[in-house]
Amino acid sequence: MMYARIENGRVIELFETDGDITEMFHPSLIWVGVPEGLGVAQGWSCLDGVFSAPLPVVPTVEELKTAAMARRNLLLAAANDATAGMADAYIAGLLDMTDTVRFKAFATYKLALNKIDQQSGFPATISWPEPPGY
Repeated sequence: MMYARIENGRVIELFETDGDITEMFHPSLIWVGVPEGLGVAQGWSCLDGVFSAPLPVVPTVEELKTAAMARRNLLLAAANDATAGMADAYIAGLLDMTDTVRFKAFATYKLALNKIDQQSGFPATISWPEPPGY
């Protein structure tokens, strides 16, 4: 049988045995039998012998903003690397048609990335722009 050791209402460890759990450990330890088929894991709650999975951690608005801006910055860096040196060449008219199309596609993409924080669902819901297919 599977047993869960409980501390402060939380599953600390799991132990499987066919023996008498009360004879194996110090009596101050709290062991509760886990019903067969129940996928109990460390971190679950146990109250009066009833197990429940932990609630998912919900990030704060500030954490969502920080994560979104970090992702945006990584995507911008990759886009900037893809168009390195092209801005001056574009202004000087030195890009051929293929490079001009590529440069403009990345410019549109970078502009959209810089505007993610203006979306109505930001930061909880973000419609990320698709990078150019180059």
